[in-house]
Amino acid sequence: MQAILSQRRYQVLGTAWLAWFVNYLDRTKTAALLPLIIVSLGMTTKQTGLVLFWFFLGYASVQPFAGFLTDLVGPKRALALAVGAFSVFTWTMALVGNWQELALRNLLFGIAQGFEVTAGSRLTATWFPVATRGRAFAFHQTAYTIAPILVPFVAVPIAQATGSWRWSFMVIAFFGLPVLAAIDRFIVDRPERDPRVTRAELGVIFGEDELRKKRGEITDPARAHAAEELPPGERITPYAEIFLNRNVMLMFLASFFSLLASWGLTTWLPTYGVQQLKLPLLVAGTLASVVYLGALCGVVTGGILSDTVFGTKRTPIWLLGGLVMAAAILWASTFRQGVSLVTAYAAFFIAGFSGSWAPTGQLFAPYLAEILTPGAVGRSLGVVVLGGMAGSAVAQPLTAALVVQTPGGPDFSHAFEVFALCGVLLFLCCVGMIEPRVRRTYLGYLLSGRKE
Repeated sequence: MQAILSQRRYQVLGTAWLAWFVNYLDRTKTAALLPLIIVSLGMTTKQTGLVLFWFFLGYASVQPFAGFLTDLVGPKRALALAVGAFSVFTWTMALVGNWQELALRNLLFGIAQGFEVTAGSRLTATWFPVATRGRAFAFHQTAYTIAPILVPFVAVPIAQATGSWRWSFMVIAFFGLPVLAAIDRFIVDRPERDPRVTRAELGVIFGEDELRKKRGEITDPARAHAAEELPPGERITPYAEIFLNRNVMLMFLASFFSLLASWGLTTWLPTYGVQQLKLPLLVAGTLASVVYLGALCGVVTGGILSDTVFGTKRTPIWLLGGLVMAAAILWASTFRQGVSLVTAYAAFFIAGFSGSWAPTGQLFAPYLAEILTPGAVGRSLGVVVLGGMAGSAVAQPLTAALVVQTPGGPDFSHAFEVFALCGVLLFLCCVGMIEPRVRRTYLGYLLSGRKE
C-alpha cells in the first residue's frame, strides 16, 4: 500500500476523488433537505421543480466552456476554481428568503459545480495507462456514489440539531477548504511535467516507446501539426473529429436519457418517500442513499469488468446498464404506501447499480481518451455532460408535472415510468457507438465471431 501511495498518479487520483466527493456531498444535500426547505419557504410542487431546474440549467450551460477552460488553463486551475466557487455559493444559499432567491442561487451554484467533472476526468485520462484506466476512473467515480449515501447522515442531523436547514448549508460550505489545500499540494496537469514522477512511473503511464518518440510541448491535440509536437500519449485530433464525431453525439443523447432518469429519480426520492410512501424524513432520505450504494457497487464492478473480463472494452457495460435500469425503475413504479422497506431498497439498489453502468456514470473518460485522445477529453466531455445536464434540468419540472395529486396524496408512478423508458433509449444509443478496442460496434464485434 505504501508503494502505491508513493506513486504520483495515485496521489493525483486521490485528490481528484476528494474534490468529486465534496462536490457531490454539496450537491445532494439540497435533495436530502428538500422537505424541510419546501416547508420553510412555502414552496409548491411546481416551484420546487423550478428551483431544481435552475441548478441543472446552470450546470448544463457551462459544460462547453468548462471543457475548453480545462484544456486551456489546465485541470489543476479548473478544479481549484470549481471547488472555491461552489463553496462560496453554498454559503450564500443559506441566506435566501424565498423560492425565487433560492432558484437564482441554485443557478449560480450549478454554474460553479459544472467545472469539476471535466477537470477530474482529464486528470484520470492523462495520468493512467489504457490497461488500468477503467479501474482508476471507476475509483474516481465512487466519490459521486459515496457522498450521497452519507449526505442524509451529515446534512439532516445538522439541520435537526440547529433547528434549521440553513446551518447545514453553512457548515458544508467549509468542506471545500481542505480540498483546495490538497489540490495545491498534489495536483500537476501532466505527469511528464512533474519533477516528483520517476522515470519508471512515466514508463508505466506512457510506455517506453512513447516516451522515446515524443517530447512535444503542445498540449492541445487540435493545434499540433506533427505527432512530435505533442506530449507522450497524445495524437493529433482536429476539432472536427471531436465535435462531429458520431460517438460523441450518441454519448450526448445517451447522457441526456441517463441523467434525466438518474437525477429525476434521486432528486425527488426523499420527497417521494415522505409524500407517497409516508416515511419519516430520515428514512425517506435513505432511499436515495440506497440508489447511490447500488451505484457505488456498480461503478467498481463495471470498471473491473471493463478492464479484465471485457478486455478494456467500454460499451458492453453501458448496453447492459440501460436495460436493467429500465426494469428496476418500472418495478418501483408499482410501490405504494405500506410497501416493504426491504423491497423498496432492493429495487432502488438495482436501479442505482445499473444506472451507474451508463456513459455518464462511468468509463466516459477512458472511452473518450481512447476513441479520441486524452488531451481532447475536456472539450469532448463538455459536450457529453451538456447532454446529461440538459436531461437533468428537464427532469425536474417534468417530474413535477408528472406527479398526480390523488386523495391519498401525490402519486409518482407516471414519472417512474418515464424514467424506465429513458433506460431503453439509453440502450439504443449505446448500440450505435464504436468500441475503440475493436473499431466497430460491440454488437458488430459479437456478430463477427469476436474477431479483433
